[in-house]
Amino acid sequence: MSRGIPPTRRRRSLPAATPLGALALVAVACWASQVGRAADSAPATAFQFTDVGAAMGLFPAIEGIYAHAAGWGDIDGDGQPDLFVATFSNEKRDGKTHRLLRQANGKFEVDSQTALQIAGRATSALFADLDNDGDLDLYVSSMPSPKDNVRGCALFRNDGGGKFTDISPGNEACPEAFGGRSATVVDVDGDGLLDLLVGEEPNAGYNGSKTHSTRLFRNLGDLKFKDVSREAGLPQDMPGLGVAAADVNGDTWPDLFVAAPSDGKQADGKQPGGKNGGNRLLLNDGHGKFQEAACSPATFAWPGSGGDNMVCGATFGDVNGDGRLDLILGPHFKTPWVTPVAPRLFINLGSEGGEPKFEDVTQRVGIEPLALKAPHVEIQDFDNDGLPDVAVSIVKFAGGRAYPIIFRNLGTTGGLPKFKIDGWDVNDFPTAEDRATRRTATFFEKMLKDHKIVYSAPAPAADFDRDGKVDLFHGSWWPENRSMLLRNETPGGHWLRVRVEGGDGVNRMGVGARVLVRAAGDGGIAAKPLLGCREIATGFGYASAQVAEAHFGLGKTEKIDVEVVWPHGKGSTVVRDVAADREIVVKRGK
Repeated sequence: MSRGIPPTRRRRSLPAATPLGALALVAVACWASQVGRAADSAPATAFQFTDVGAAMGLFPAIEGIYAHAAGWGDIDGDGQPDLFVATFSNEKRDGKTHRLLRQANGKFEVDSQTALQIAGRATSALFADLDNDGDLDLYVSSMPSPKDNVRGCALFRNDGGGKFTDISPGNEACPEAFGGRSATVVDVDGDGLLDLLVGEEPNAGYNGSKTHSTRLFRNLGDLKFKDVSREAGLPQDMPGLGVAAADVNGDTWPDLFVAAPSDGKQADGKQPGGKNGGNRLLLNDGHGKFQEAACSPATFAWPGSGGDNMVCGATFGDVNGDGRLDLILGPHFKTPWVTPVAPRLFINLGSEGGEPKFEDVTQRVGIEPLALKAPHVEIQDFDNDGLPDVAVSIVKFAGGRAYPIIFRNLGTTGGLPKFKIDGWDVNDFPTAEDRATRRTATFFEKMLKDHKIVYSAPAPAADFDRDGKVDLFHGSWWPENRSMLLRNETPGGHWLRVRVEGGDGVNRMGVGARVLVRAAGDGGIAAKPLLGCREIATGFGYASAQVAEAHFGLGKTEKIDVEVVWPHGKGSTVVRDVAADREIVVKRGK
């Protein structure tokens, strides 16, 4: 996504002898030949997924779009996650707009309400209860293109049952001159209302905004927002491609992380990346104001990033079972098939005087360099063994099957987890020819033709069919290549899904609440070994939004004690002797 758009979108041109339609036919033919192989020829892997996009009704609804953002959320309260897929497009040119897919009767059905039928250059699609009325509103961040009549950020009110009204005009969360990138929700000041943190495109002038400053929009109530970025202490001129919010120092107040290219000029030597570029951790002072952590930006510096070598995804999660939230970042470098690049994992070593300390342990824990872009990263337990894995937004293909690339967690020794990449060896990508291809347009043409591998910007996880296994949606950037809904069919252990409901000063969604699970039994809950720790959140990684719930793999454990630590120092709630393999809802005060 160089200069705000993936290289193929900006520069790709096909040879005259190979029109786009012919390329699509070649890709389809290649795919058909793979499907025809015997099922038993598929290689053995730890994780098993099946692409059920067609069977679940995603097509033709999202056929042929430039999918650049995706968000999950139950918009009508029926207990089934729905899906919003946003385009990075131009309605005048290709006639494609954003798509809302409702889940009903065992399939997804396109919702035709006109309020959502807009074109944009979207990089987030975020469902969140912004007015605490019990249903999910929708925020879509986008980079405007005035010359193409493409809108920027948009806000839609849920009037009940998933019926949306566009309330963007005049709303300060939707500034006209703003190149919105990834977005997340966070209650920064503890008033019980979810605020919006939105990164901004680092290339000044590309989108007509002439700015590159990540914004914090404070929720004033009644779906009105105010830009408090400077007032809250966010540095001016700080771009952001990925954003995430979590309590990293254990004071129950949410902190902020912003991922962006490093300082300096872009690859063309013309556009500045912002004097406050780079990866930055901002700490909450307990009053909704922020200052940069002492360990930032030095700890999170990424040598070689900047320009077309971008850092995009940012995700918090406890990967080593110590109850502290670690951080992983997703790379979007220009030619990783030539020089592979690994996602970077930073272990949270704890805090002293409110200052957290992180350490880059990428190489030591087995997070390997990848020969393709991996902008989105997500921490989820995909085999329910009680050890959180790391998924990236890459899928390989072999024997007619899709293999999402996942770093499987093998366990922790001496505070360090050990990961083993799964799915990478199912085919021979990258070949010597792949590694020798330095022109990005040529490489992507070959990638689509060979159908051995593909990457996406959004790849949010969700247990969409509510069977206790975490699935994946990969939105396709290439119109000739279908998006994928990958249903998780991996054998595994027991599981528990926890949703929370706030009240009495805590936002209705419970965003920012920390959920801890331990084996049930006698004695104080804090004395029992920790089985899992997650914070309720949505809008992390890159261009992706998740259902605001905590999924735990439990292995062989069948009964659990659950503790919810409410944000902003508002105490905790304990639920004891919970049976595994179900969903529970923990309500504040109950």
